[in-house]
Amino acid sequence: MTGQQTELPEWMRNPGAQARITLRWRFSRWMQRRRWWRAVAGVYWRWADRTRFSERFPKTAGVLGWILAFAITMALVTVVYYLYSKLLSHPDIPGTGPSPAPGGE
Repeated sequence: MTGQQTELPEWMRNPGAQARITLRWRFSRWMQRRRWWRAVAGVYWRWADRTRFSERFPKTAGVLGWILAFAITMALVTVVYYLYSKLLSHPDIPGTGPSPAPGGE
């Protein structure tokens, strides 16, 4: 490095006040002045900062996650198998109706 100071423009060294105040900002400030909203927000913040089950019991949460994923996968496979069997036995689709009994007419 050469050790020279970088000279910034004045507007970058001392930025002015916020040029625009959006409606969202005004609404959030208005809501923060409401006592009931602060109570609701406090309840939400306490709930959001709680210790998660997966943080307290990581191995148990992992095993339960695998079991849940397996159960959902099996349910989806069962539904697809059921719908496919219904499609193959539909009478309006040629060649997909019930097959005739062997040796009979």
